[in-house]
Amino acid sequence: MRVALMQPYFLPYIGYFQLIGAVDLFVIYDNIKYTKKGWINRNRMLLNGSDTMFSLPLTAASDSLDVCERSLVAPPSGINGWRR
Repeated sequence: MRVALMQPYFLPYIGYFQLIGAVDLFVIYDNIKYTKKGWINRNRMLLNGSDTMFSLPLTAASDSLDVCERSLVAPPSGINGWRR
């Protein structure tokens, strides 16, 4: 049996999905410390030919919390309320 463990990512890269397809058991390991500069709640995309970083807003919390203990900010009444 082949097992893989990975931390969660917001919009994972293609290799993440290839790994899922190549193993018998895939475990998302979210009992790890949240990393501020990590890819758990952020990613980048091409916007008008330029590399642009974007992220999901998280509630203010201690840096010592695990990934599974973090939560998203409640969205405003309209999506335009979030900063672009």
